[in-house]
Amino acid sequence: MTTLWILFLTALVTTFSGFFAPPRTIKALTLVGMAATLVSLAFGWGETVVAYGGMYTFDAFAQGITLVMVVGAMIALLADCDYHKRLGWPAFEYYPLVAFAVLGGHVMASTPHLGVMIVGLEILSIPLYALAASRRSERGFEASLKYFLLGAVAAAFFLYGIALYFGATGGFVLGAQGSGLVWAAAVMMLMAGLAFKAALVPFHWWTPDVYQGSPSPVTLFMATAVKAAAFAAFARVVVSVGLGGPAFYALAALVLLTVFWGNLVAMVQGEAKRMLAYSSVAHAGYIAVALFGPNPAPALGYYLLAYALSTGLAFAVLAQLDEGEGVPLRSLAGLWGRSPLLGLGWTVALLSLAGLPPLVGFWGKYMVFLEAARGGQYLIVALALFAAAIAAYYYLRLLGAALFSKAEKAEPVALSGSAPVGIALATVLVVLLGVLPGLGYGLFTAASAIIR
Repeated sequence: MTTLWILFLTALVTTFSGFFAPPRTIKALTLVGMAATLVSLAFGWGETVVAYGGMYTFDAFAQGITLVMVVGAMIALLADCDYHKRLGWPAFEYYPLVAFAVLGGHVMASTPHLGVMIVGLEILSIPLYALAASRRSERGFEASLKYFLLGAVAAAFFLYGIALYFGATGGFVLGAQGSGLVWAAAVMMLMAGLAFKAALVPFHWWTPDVYQGSPSPVTLFMATAVKAAAFAAFARVVVSVGLGGPAFYALAALVLLTVFWGNLVAMVQGEAKRMLAYSSVAHAGYIAVALFGPNPAPALGYYLLAYALSTGLAFAVLAQLDEGEGVPLRSLAGLWGRSPLLGLGWTVALLSLAGLPPLVGFWGKYMVFLEAARGGQYLIVALALFAAAIAAYYYLRLLGAALFSKAEKAEPVALSGSAPVGIALATVLVVLLGVLPGLGYGLFTAASAIIR
């Protein structure tokens, strides 16, 4: 309960403080709240807290997902690089909205009750609709409108799935089993609604436009914390209903479509944020591969942590180069010479996302593929590995743009605010958890099951 209350009070305090305190103070309060959440997680790690008649179940799996969300939020907060000063972005709104979104994600991850899960989903989603348009530009408004409309459709799917689930089982708590067409339809509807938030193909269409049109710090937050929350709920639903019959074939189709479509379309993009958006789609497929294993929680949680650090670092670098109209590949030219810190962070992030050792991204892929192999799904593992090999092309293309292209204007990139701290911290963690993977994986081994 401590973690829930800390996140709630952080969102509440930062909201009301914004009426009289400067943005820098609101940012500090939000970071303090996130740090306090990490402390509460550390003291209660591995313990299960059940409250409100079982509707709030803060178990080891929820703790791991909350850790990933808080880490993603802190990187997004540190890497905002005084974005509002450069581009007229209203900074005050950013910090409480991020805090509320993390609160919503925490609720989603910490409940087996479908009614509470939809409440958490909306607490997560509504701040994101506002954040996507927070730059007050035409592209930002387009991103927000697309996200809102498709989010409403996804919520409708999920709500209809809840109604059918109740009709098939007589309850709203995950873990009950049903049969017949109503049960099968309920499972499909629930998976479809959450597949939208997780950006699984073919429910991913919002991702490239929203990632490209949103301010880069917001894109960073969406790609890390929001994806973790979505997969927390998605994993609870899939594991509770079981991967038998239609659910198995539906998930297998989602995974294979996602890893191939995301990587193939990323290869032909000419803008860095859009390319990483399709990369994010592909990584959603890799994460879902873990669900085919007998004990998916540790591998899934570890991959989410590895992905959050790696993609968060990549978007933190792009936030420094974004001048309001996206980041074309030519903006990456000569990055090492213009800013060694950005060049190092960009290189480490891309190599980790590509899954090269000894970085954390390699171990993330290894864990999820090993988990699926333990479940006997060798064909799915082989096809996902092939898709991962395809991805190396566009990661090397992005890296080559920074290493080998000559900049038209070789002006140094001025790092402002807390951006250097966020980029340096993420870079160190990506390398450290790659060299010592047991430090990260050990955090999630307590989550021996997603649903009991």
